[in-house]
Amino acid sequence: MIEAGVNHSDLAGVRVQDIVAYANAADDGRLRRSREATLRDEINRLVARPDTMRRTLQACTNAIVNNLDALLARIWTLKQGKRILELKASAGLYTTLQGMYSRIPVGHCNIGLIAETRAPYLTNAALGDPTLDQDWVRQEGVVAFAGYPLVVDDRVVGVIAMFARFPMARETLETIGSIAGVIAQGIERKRSQNELRRSVKASHEAVVGERTRIAREMHDGLLQNVTGIALQLRAVLPRVRSAPDEAGTVLESILELAERTTTEARLAVVGIRHLTEPGNLVDALQGAAERTLEASSIGLAVKVNGGRRAMSHRVCDAATSIVQHAITNVLRHAHAQRVQLALNFGTRKLRITIRDDGRGFVPDDSTTATTHFGLVGMRERAKEIGAEVRVRSAPERGTTVTILVPYRIR
Repeated sequence: MIEAGVNHSDLAGVRVQDIVAYANAADDGRLRRSREATLRDEINRLVARPDTMRRTLQACTNAIVNNLDALLARIWTLKQGKRILELKASAGLYTTLQGMYSRIPVGHCNIGLIAETRAPYLTNAALGDPTLDQDWVRQEGVVAFAGYPLVVDDRVVGVIAMFARFPMARETLETIGSIAGVIAQGIERKRSQNELRRSVKASHEAVVGERTRIAREMHDGLLQNVTGIALQLRAVLPRVRSAPDEAGTVLESILELAERTTTEARLAVVGIRHLTEPGNLVDALQGAAERTLEASSIGLAVKVNGGRRAMSHRVCDAATSIVQHAITNVLRHAHAQRVQLALNFGTRKLRITIRDDGRGFVPDDSTTATTHFGLVGMRERAKEIGAEVRVRSAPERGTTVTILVPYRIR
């Protein structure tokens, strides 16, 4: 009995064995069309789901192999403006993404030519095709090859290729061509989503970075200067009562500091410090140290070793901020008698050292973030110029803050 669905009028005059072959072919055709329809539906579902591009493309090649009985299915992607196809998915005979065909220049071998010409390459005569590796074709019994460019808006975004051990029907080739378009759109959509995520992340990081910068600027500049004003006002109070003339001079100095604090706060908000002249690092650091200690009884010694080097605005500003901060910490916490500021211009880096003879403390990294925000700020400031801040201290043995600035950061 002939299978239902076969048109008997087409079989008149045909031998019995030919009738059986016809029926089998019809049955195979129905199965093939069903599997091709299943493949199209599965590809549409895969590219629409929220997943990474690599996993999506791998799932697509798996679906091609499972539904079309392919020997091998692979997908390469091409970044805009690049000339190298990168293997992103492989299913069937090979699943590794490494090897000689993992990166293919556009224009090289049949895969690269498909990307360059933007035209599919189809053959049911793989044996004897000069564009295919004939030793491999013979070894694996490859009969057919189908390669399609993945094109979006006249731009090639990749190549899809399939190898089979049987001739591919025209309908099968049309199915591969149609899913190539779906996969191309999926690649473009995944890339757009990734770009959007990167943009959102960059915007968020920029906002966080700006908030951190303003907080650090305020802490390093404004708050320290306000602390300095408070210290000087406390120191001048007895003079106001006993020596009004001398107090006037001190009050003028405090007024200058208040005006400078206002300027620094304004520059911090708009993000343009440049409070020091480029190259004038020694004078800048010495000036910052002297201003910070001006109203105190703490002695200051400045020492410079090695040949002086010109430094950039960024380095001068960052180093000045760190030194000012370190000395303010001495004023507020150390109960020191003397502070030494030393600059050593070495062959590869500048070493800046602030050493005091105060009561010191026990460094504790676990409490740095909560109890020593200033230390966090100093290290963040140093990181901006590729420098490093080291702190060494012990009870009753003072504190040493060392800043190591490589010369390559200009």
